[in-house]
Amino acid sequence: MIRTEFGNFDGNKWESVSQLCFKNNFREESYQEIKATPGDFGIEGFTRMGKVFQCYCPDEHYSAKELYEKQRDKISKDLKKLKIHEEQLKKTLGTTKIKKWYFVTPQYAKNDIVQHCSQKRDEVKSWNLSIIDNNDFEVIFEDISFLHPFLKTAIENSNIKIDVIPENSIESDDKLKWKDSKISLIENSQNKNAHRLNNSSPNYDSNLDKLVDLNVEHFLEGKSILTKWEEDYPVGFENFLKITSVIESEIEERCITNSKEPSELYEDFRSLLKNELQNSFKNLAPQMILKLTNWALADWIFRCPINFE
Repeated sequence: MIRTEFGNFDGNKWESVSQLCFKNNFREESYQEIKATPGDFGIEGFTRMGKVFQCYCPDEHYSAKELYEKQRDKISKDLKKLKIHEEQLKKTLGTTKIKKWYFVTPQYAKNDIVQHCSQKRDEVKSWNLSIIDNNDFEVIFEDISFLHPFLKTAIENSNIKIDVIPENSIESDDKLKWKDSKISLIENSQNKNAHRLNNSSPNYDSNLDKLVDLNVEHFLEGKSILTKWEEDYPVGFENFLKITSVIESEIEERCITNSKEPSELYEDFRSLLKNELQNSFKNLAPQMILKLTNWALADWIFRCPINFE
């Protein structure tokens, strides 16, 4: 499984999403999918304009060197199949000759792979295969951006859960900048979280700091996720804002009429929001549901919809 800004992919999910994108992106060129059975001929689809496609998704996260080697070897192996299965492919392609062989993978780490593609292009042309257009033949390396503009639709139509990954990680120094500050939002967090703790506990001060730390971390991480989500999935983002707005009003009312302990009430709010998001967003990964829940709770603590007094 490999993580991308559009979610997690394994080989099967990557191929499924890629095929949906190919069918939409190359509809006008009469794209035809090639099933893996009864044999793997080094292509997973082609168009009548001479474009053929092969998908590849790494099994796990590799170092830049390892990823390059995996992709290099896969390209070499699959291109060799064009020579081995020339006669079978000729029957499949008919009068179509291959002009562009696309290797489509989620991401790459080294530009050396482009050089390798050029070397393999020349090697394939030297074979003088009947299925290759030697005048125009190219070996082309593409990453996930090649699947646009239908990538989001393909992910939603597959069973892949969306997991938006923040572009920037939250560093520990960023989380601790609140200490000794006089920012009203931080003071709100300190005051609210104090109600959740036993003030006679010997670890009261350190536990309060940890809770405020978590509020800051959850808010910053969630904000980064929301920015990316709004950009990539605006409809889902707008629905999220509507849902949290309605729940926020309910939470404010519950705080006014509350008879429960602050910690119990807080967990009620967590369950309420998490369950609503799970029911409303079937296409979101569990980890993203949790991060969105944590963001909203931190936001409500900072802005005061959650009030334990």
